[in-house]
Amino acid sequence: MKSHALAMQRWIQIGALTILVIVGSGQAFAQQTTASLDSAVAVASRWALQADANQADAMWQDSAETMRKSVKKTEWSHYLGTLRKQLGVLQSRDWLQLARVTNPNNLPAGEYVNVIFATKYANASTFETISLEQTASGWAPMGYVVRQMQAPTAATTPAAAK
Repeated sequence: MKSHALAMQRWIQIGALTILVIVGSGQAFAQQTTASLDSAVAVASRWALQADANQADAMWQDSAETMRKSVKKTEWSHYLGTLRKQLGVLQSRDWLQLARVTNPNNLPAGEYVNVIFATKYANASTFETISLEQTASGWAPMGYVVRQMQAPTAATTPAAAK
């Protein structure tokens, strides 16, 4: 009987230790993921600031190899210059959303993140999406898309209270 009680106590200790290890590693994973996502937002924010300063060459140089292989530096500079002229001066930018993507089609296998900002310029309100690729040295920008926000239509605007 005594040996059975000792065996049960031992299993309880092992079980408790296992739970602590699992919970501890889960917390470490959560902290690592949070730090990684915080880092992604910081990298995207820095890249957006470079765009605001019309630093197309620096943006291209700081981008992931995937982007540098698919977009020529001169094309990038033209794209950014044209975009900035259309949008006008930056008035505000707020981080809105983060979307994580694993092994997307038409890209090398790996981890990617889209950081989306709600941005107001002198000439337009937009959603800016900065795509990042996870590399050995951290997150690297690989795409920048700006879409104009659509004004609500009558069909999407709630009816006035009567």
